[in-house]
Amino acid sequence: MSKEIIPAGQSISIIILFIIGSSLFMGVAGQSGNSSWIALLLAIMLAVPLMLMYARFHVLFPGKDLYDMLILVFGSLFGRILSCLYIWYSLHLGALVLRNFGEFSATVALTETPMIAPMLCIGLLCIWVVKAGLEVLGRSAKFLMLFSIIVIIIVQILSIPRFDYRHLKPLLDNGWPVVLSDMMGSFTFPFAEIVIFLGAFTVLPNKGSAKRVLLSGMLIAGWIILAVSVRNLLVLGPDILSSLYFPSYVAVSRINIGDFLTRIEGSSAIVFVTASFVKVSLCLYVTCNGIAKVFKLKSYRSVVLQMGLIMVYFSKFIYKDIMEMQYFAYHIYKIYALPFQVVIPVLLWICAEITVKKGKQKQPTTQQ
Repeated sequence: MSKEIIPAGQSISIIILFIIGSSLFMGVAGQSGNSSWIALLLAIMLAVPLMLMYARFHVLFPGKDLYDMLILVFGSLFGRILSCLYIWYSLHLGALVLRNFGEFSATVALTETPMIAPMLCIGLLCIWVVKAGLEVLGRSAKFLMLFSIIVIIIVQILSIPRFDYRHLKPLLDNGWPVVLSDMMGSFTFPFAEIVIFLGAFTVLPNKGSAKRVLLSGMLIAGWIILAVSVRNLLVLGPDILSSLYFPSYVAVSRINIGDFLTRIEGSSAIVFVTASFVKVSLCLYVTCNGIAKVFKLKSYRSVVLQMGLIMVYFSKFIYKDIMEMQYFAYHIYKIYALPFQVVIPVLLWICAEITVKKGKQKQPTTQQ
């Protein structure tokens, strides 16, 4: 089987859609009210060094993915145990995103349809594209990203007449502690979730591409989320914003240009669906790739159908209701996800630097 390679442009498209995924419609942590955009800016700044660390892995271990790195650095036994943790995280994250989509469908779009139906449709589509290969996902993501950006720009422009800049005042009304708490929430969801992409590092073409791909994708996605978050704040205000499950949908539904151009929230819902599709597909690929590495299977494709159906089934029972979903996303997730996103990668980076340095020191001695 030939090795899959995705060009840098398509990889950036995957990362952009992956990051904006659920956060575009659910919004980011917003307890800081009209200062939530400051927390988001700080989260983007905090994510930059994390992306540089992730990119360093691609230089230290060219042609290797996260699972290969864990086994090489920590050994066969402990490396496989950590790999199982990341298999769980990618499976869980994919199920969370599917449930976000299911709750959106049940609450807003398809209120009379059982929640499992739209989740199963997206799940089957993700299974098909992952079995077809990441190259297919890359080509799809590039087209979907261009479409999404065009829709977002048009919606942003049409929202300008609804802006009320008084919603930005008073600045830092709730104080810095709440802003810093929101910063950590926005950092873990969605920016640091890109740790999942390390499980697909083998698709990047060369050593220098990871830094450009990760930074470009994260910064573009950060700008999009920041623009959408500020728009929601200016249109809805902090009080209404904090009480909604899907603030972007409500904000776009208020667009009314001369009683002629109205009810265009469906177009923005399409962006949410396409971004969720890409995010779930990447999570499913990384889950299956990890299983193939841990259990030494010939190909990840042999478990795609099984894991995809498990992900859909898991998403149905992962939350009791939409209130539990929102509470987990904004309060529990930032604690739960931090070891996967920061703690284990930092330990891996430190150990990898030591291992590579020792390897370079042994080479001259061996040659002598």
